[in-house]
Amino acid sequence: MQLAFDLISDLHVETWDSFDWTGQPTSPYCVVAGDVSRDYELVRETLEHLGSQYAGVFYIDGNDEHRYYMENLGNSYGGLQNAVDGIKNVVYMQDNVVIINGIAILATNGWWCYDFDPDISIESSQEWYEQYLDLSQEAVTSITGVAYHDAAYLKNSVNRLQRQQDVAGIVIVSHTLPAPWLISHDIDLIKTERFNLMGNQHMSLATDEDSENKIRAWCFGHYHKSVDRMHAGIRYVSNPRGRGNTPWSQNPYYPKRIEIEI
Repeated sequence: MQLAFDLISDLHVETWDSFDWTGQPTSPYCVVAGDVSRDYELVRETLEHLGSQYAGVFYIDGNDEHRYYMENLGNSYGGLQNAVDGIKNVVYMQDNVVIINGIAILATNGWWCYDFDPDISIESSQEWYEQYLDLSQEAVTSITGVAYHDAAYLKNSVNRLQRQQDVAGIVIVSHTLPAPWLISHDIDLIKTERFNLMGNQHMSLATDEDSENKIRAWCFGHYHKSVDRMHAGIRYVSNPRGRGNTPWSQNPYYPKRIEIEI
């Protein structure tokens, strides 16, 4: 059994002149690991375009989709769901699992708990984020609850998929990173408050539930440098476009083809 898909993320379409994916696909399917745009309409337009290029597009949101609605993430998720609902060939992956050729794709945003680096206090990271985006303390701290929810969702879902006979492999997709070692040597991030907003290491507890060794890959976004590493039999991989006019972006930008074989 085999599954091939193109991995893309962090398109940040409003920071570039255009986004035209015509003729770019290398696979029948596409995984979009968050941060398409801060504008719901641009998210929808971009996913509609991708849906015209692929037989299936599997999308999970990033933090940027919620940028202007952070004071009430519950409402933000509802608004995003309404914006992307019904797009041809596009599946919004929150609370959905897709199984193709015996391989399950499982996704969540992930967010962060401000504890990626134990040497940097949670409080100082929260204060930094509060000032950086001019948010209320309540909005900043509420993210932690969403992050724990997302981690629990992955953990419980991986556990259930162990017993599902028609699933021989699992691909996990998150927007934020599942482990600090993936970026621990980035001199622009280490020992900064921003490092604590890069990922949610509680998500990695999902791998403890993988008693049948079904997890083949973990795809993610958020970090604007490409990663492709093997660890404990799992391929951790990203392919971010990044924000336009920054050193941490790819121009030109191409899909990264991922092949999973069981």
